[in-house]
Amino acid sequence: MKVGIDLGTTYSAVAYVDETGQPVIIKNEFDEETTPSIIAFADGDIRVGREARELQAAGLSTVVSSFKRNMGDAGYKFECDGRSYTATDLSAILLKHMKEVAEERTGRKIESAVITVPAYFNDLQKGATLDAGRQAGLNVEMLVHEPTAASVCYGMKNAKNGTLMTFDLGGGTFDITILRIENGSIDVVGSLGDPNLGGKDWDDVVKEILVEQFYDEFAIDLSTDDFFDTTFSVEAEKIKKMLTFNSPIRVPLRFAGRSMVAMVTREDFEFRSSGLVESTISMCERILADLHMAWDDLSDIILVGGSTRLPAIRRALAATGVHLIINEDTDTAVAKGAALLSISEEGRISKRAVSGEGRLMKVSDAIAHSLGALAENEDGTAYVNDIIIRRSSKIPAVEKRRFEIRPGNLTDKIEIYTMQGESRHPLECTVLKMVTAEDVKNDGRGVKVDIEYSYDRSGMVNVKAFQDGTPLRMVKGEVPEDISWMGRPIERKEPQIVPMHVILSMDLSGSMSGRPKKNAIAAAHNFVNMLPTARFSVIAYADKVKVLCSNCSAAEVGRHIDELAATNVGGGNSAHPFDKILDLASRSDMRVFEITLTDGCWYCTDDAIASAKKCMKKDIGCISVGFGSADHDFLKMISSMDEAALMSSVDGLAATFSTIATTISSGGYKSIR
Repeated sequence: MKVGIDLGTTYSAVAYVDETGQPVIIKNEFDEETTPSIIAFADGDIRVGREARELQAAGLSTVVSSFKRNMGDAGYKFECDGRSYTATDLSAILLKHMKEVAEERTGRKIESAVITVPAYFNDLQKGATLDAGRQAGLNVEMLVHEPTAASVCYGMKNAKNGTLMTFDLGGGTFDITILRIENGSIDVVGSLGDPNLGGKDWDDVVKEILVEQFYDEFAIDLSTDDFFDTTFSVEAEKIKKMLTFNSPIRVPLRFAGRSMVAMVTREDFEFRSSGLVESTISMCERILADLHMAWDDLSDIILVGGSTRLPAIRRALAATGVHLIINEDTDTAVAKGAALLSISEEGRISKRAVSGEGRLMKVSDAIAHSLGALAENEDGTAYVNDIIIRRSSKIPAVEKRRFEIRPGNLTDKIEIYTMQGESRHPLECTVLKMVTAEDVKNDGRGVKVDIEYSYDRSGMVNVKAFQDGTPLRMVKGEVPEDISWMGRPIERKEPQIVPMHVILSMDLSGSMSGRPKKNAIAAAHNFVNMLPTARFSVIAYADKVKVLCSNCSAAEVGRHIDELAATNVGGGNSAHPFDKILDLASRSDMRVFEITLTDGCWYCTDDAIASAKKCMKKDIGCISVGFGSADHDFLKMISSMDEAALMSSVDGLAATFSTIATTISSGGYKSIR
């Protein structure tokens, strides 16, 4: 059996699709269609639903409700009997209870489930819901937005075309979804809502009235009394419902040895809760404005959720002039719609069993939050939320954005902070997660990396990264507790110019004649131009070694580089430059790098390696560049690190020397073997 589960703040429900194609509620153990989302811990036992609500009304303190509002909140904990429960843990207990009761009532095993969430739940809240389902032993096929599920329930019964608003006001959350129904298919245009607005807030207004009257009578403040808060959480909901049909309501209050009869009138209740009503209407107008629509563009408003029975809500919506659809499925439409989606294939539901027609109803949902990456602004002065997937995009959604690692930054990894929200200011958004893209190939000259964001069918966020089309390794990280730095200007310290002495050693053996020597000299000139504050020495070597200049400025060294064209040090490879390099470095009080260029194999390999290691021990950064018949393994032996042994082509020498200039100016190539 596949089921749909409405995991509500105040009430939850389970439904399945029967053999006729009709969505049917599976009643609980008390033969009720909905189960209170309340858990009680009593004498070592865990009670769920109606029993827990009765214990709450009796004043038991170890009762918890409305935990759905805390889904995804790492700071929320309910402590009881030496154990600590997160909102995910509590939701798992509720879901497990509902699963077991449903299986017992139907005599069938639940194969998989579709669980509903508010459309405005963010990725953290959705992830917590998925975890709760798995903890409860459910195979969660996907999550679906509550208004979308309710719309599916409506759409299966009604083929009327139009643009509708689903106004979903539940016990703890509020969602608005704008959708189009055309030929029986549902297309979600956009969603908005508040995960912390619902019927519980109207309950609190009732409690506020009672507290105020008790204080006026006895000067005792019940708002700080835990027993009152626990017992009247249930009573306040009853009074709120009674006010729909009767006014005034007389409420006996007995606390702290005092007793009185409080009076709650509909007029007072509606006056005090008018701000809540205005909040819902304001949010409706906001989503309409975002979609460049007006009330006149709507054909109907579908009322979903028990709190839409409030007379003030219905009057406010009726005042818009849009037709209100009030049906018998107000409390169960979400679960029934989820059940229909549980048997769907990629959003397609067969209507044959329901209507006798052979066509399909297709459901297309949309995301409620934009998704972006933390990035620097154009001038590098501040962090911004660079939006990649915009709100109201269709689910599933995939988008890529190209980002750059600035030249001179030699990092091989990128920390990707995923932001959910509409603001460009990071601190006005939710930081969902941080993942690190690793193994970036970076030569220091500026690297382009593509970041891919996606929303899957459940509206869950996935992050990938690519370099030149190749996926990078993604490692999950932790978002730091203090993210205030995201809102501060980026502080860029002026780069400190560290005195640097660079020794260029050029192979002038016979094989270097012609184009190789010409390109090497041009590359050396370009290299010097990139390091205008450095000091330079130039060495030529082949069968012997000759120092052409020592400790020259960038302006002076150019003519000595040109001397390489006519310098004769033999035609073979029987000499190496490292002894001269060590001597020149010993007379320098600067940071020393040496770059050895060669196009072949040397006869003095062992001696060269030994002398190169002496240079490394003196903290000289040894870099080698080879081309032609040069041996890469040998180059590694005479370099400070494997990454400092570079192979090139004759035509690529300029680019290779440019990479070296960028790297050493950024502090690279300093590891000692």
